[in-house]
Order: sequence, then C-alpha cells, then structure tokens
Amino acid sequence: MHHIGLIIIKMVQSIAPYNRLKIMINKKLFAILAPLYIVAIFFTASQLPIGGHEAEIFFKDSGLLGILSHLFEGFFHNGLDFRLPFVLFGFSTLYLFFILSSFYFDSIEERLTSVSIFALLAGVITSSILVNISPLVMSLVLLFVIGYKRNNLWLQYSSMLLILFVHDASIIFFLAVMIAGVFKKNKELFFVALLGGIVTALYLNGLDVGDKPKGKILELLGLYIAVFSPFVFIYFVFSIYHIGIKKRQDILWFICSVAFIFSILLSIRQKIIMTDFAPYVVVGVMIMLKDYYDMVYVRLHIFRKPYIIGYSVVIATLILSSLVIFLHRPIFFLLSDKSKHFAYPFYKPYWIAQKVPKCYTTDKSKEKYQLKYYGIKSCKDKNVTKIDM
Repeated sequence: MHHIGLIIIKMVQSIAPYNRLKIMINKKLFAILAPLYIVAIFFTASQLPIGGHEAEIFFKDSGLLGILSHLFEGFFHNGLDFRLPFVLFGFSTLYLFFILSSFYFDSIEERLTSVSIFALLAGVITSSILVNISPLVMSLVLLFVIGYKRNNLWLQYSSMLLILFVHDASIIFFLAVMIAGVFKKNKELFFVALLGGIVTALYLNGLDVGDKPKGKILELLGLYIAVFSPFVFIYFVFSIYHIGIKKRQDILWFICSVAFIFSILLSIRQKIIMTDFAPYVVVGVMIMLKDYYDMVYVRLHIFRKPYIIGYSVVIATLILSSLVIFLHRPIFFLLSDKSKHFAYPFYKPYWIAQKVPKCYTTDKSKEKYQLKYYGIKSCKDKNVTKIDM
C-alpha cells in the first residue's frame, strides 16, 4: 500500500505543472491593462519636469545619451522632448522580455503574467520614463539571450558588439558570459566574451573601481529594494541561490547572478552606480518567476496556499508601488512638507523657474542645468540673492 501511495502522489505531481495558478493574467485582461500602462508611461514621462541628472546629460553629454536626449527636441514641448527615445526603449524591453518568456513558460497566461510583473517593477518603470542607459542595455541583453536560446550566432554576436560600445560597464556582462562559456563548455562564446572584456578594459572607459574603501553595501541593498520592491528582491536573492544549488543555471542566471554578486562585492569598498549593474540584474526576474512556478506546480493543491498568499501580496505591493509612481503628483497635496516627496528634486527647480526673474545664482550644478532648461540663466551680479535649492 505504501508503494501504491507513492505512485499516486508522483502521478498527481506529474500532472500538477499543467494546473496553473488561478491568479494569472489572460489575454482579455492583458488587452485592458496594456493600453492603460502605455498611457501611464507616456503621460508620466511627458509631465514630469526634467531631473538634475537628465538636465546634466542634456547640456553636457556628447555621447549616446546626449544624442538621444536631443533627437526629439522641440517636438512636444514637454518631457517627451528629451525622454521619448528612452520610453520607446522601455517598451522594446517589455516586448523582448515577452519573446524570451516563450523559452521559460508553457502557457500564454504565464508569459503575460511574467511580463506584467516585470513591467510593474519600480526600476523598470523609472528607467522607461527617465533619461538613462538602462532600457537600451536591458533590450540588448534580452536580444543576446534570445539569440543564445535560438542558437542564432549573428544575433548573439551583434548584440554583444552593441553592448560593448553602448555600456561603459559592459565588462560585467562579458565576465558573466565568459563564466557561462566555461560552465557550458562553449569555447566560441568564451573567447568572444574574453575579447569583449579585453577591449572594454583596455580601450573603453570600463568600470570604475578606483575609489577609497568605504562600505556602501547597505546603500546598495536599499537601492536594489527600491528597484525590485522588498518582497520581490528577497525572493530574487533566494531564487539565485536556489537555482545555483540545484544546478539549473542557464545563460540568464549567469548574467544576473554574476552582476549581482559582483556589485555586492564592490559595494564593500565603494559607492555603486546602479545603471552599471541594474540592467543585468533586473532581467533575472524571468528565472525568478520560472523558479517560483516550478516550486508551486510540483506541490499538491492543498500545499500551495502559502505560495498563493505570498504571490498575491507581491502583486498587490507591485501595483501599489506603480500607482505611487504614476500618481505621484496628487501626493504633493497630502504632504505639509513637500520636500519629503520623492519627486521633489524634479519639481522644485521647475516651480522656481515659474517665479524667479530671468537669472539666478546657485552652487548646485545639476539644479543649475535644470533651471537652464527652463530658460533661467545664471546671474553675473554677485549681489543678487542666492536661490536656496
């Protein structure tokens, strides 16, 4: 009888993967949510005042970011003048994430749910509405992984070449691919990645590791929590470990885990620039969700309840955090001290520009460029009252 019971349990477990979670996004629901998300991204990108980092790029950067930020200058007379290319790259990232999901998930519901969760991450939303390199790098990484999964060498190597010249910190990517090449016994991939790493290290800017030792690990963890959300980040770290010990690593696991571990190690001695690492880490949400679904589906329905509850909490927090970003302007009216608002650095220079004369003086360079964008020039008269930014 004992053996018969074990056989029955194994039969049920073998069927379990086809009994999908009830909390899934189907085609009809996705058809409603996707347009709302697109409108929210465009509206937020168009209405949010220019940020300090964005303004500095707009006026000082002569590289790729600077060029992209000027492509549509004067077309819309709002934030899309300098943000539109990055919005479009953000949408391309979501599309490529969906394409790649076909290699990880069987049903269309799983694929739509996975891309929806990815789209709701705070880091993905902000990278889509601000001037930054992350959406372009994420798109290229996803293209590379798609090419790897399809055994398309042209797509693999062309995306690697673009990453080499697009991202200053691409050595992280090439290091991860080199390690993957060793473990997967792929000599061609290893040597191409090695060549890319050498070129990055010798001839391009590369990754800055020359700071004085100062522990920034807690600051980095805080940034990762902001990018993922607390619950997603905790499970992301667990899934990297879980997949590693189960020896189910694939190319995407190597990319996100090497970038994450390397960033943690570097943060022990210096401050980390998130755009150096986040594009390689965030795309690992794909394998995190695959690991979660696999863990749930091998369990009988009566043992799935804790996983379903946790899943529901994560979805609820992601929806809430995304709404906070999209509806951030009304939150100003709820705060007696507007400087406590996370978007205050974007809005204060804009508000000052509506009130001050045609000139100003300030010690803060980034805010100087923000005001410059609104046509407020620096005052030459030293007796002019200094604006406290």
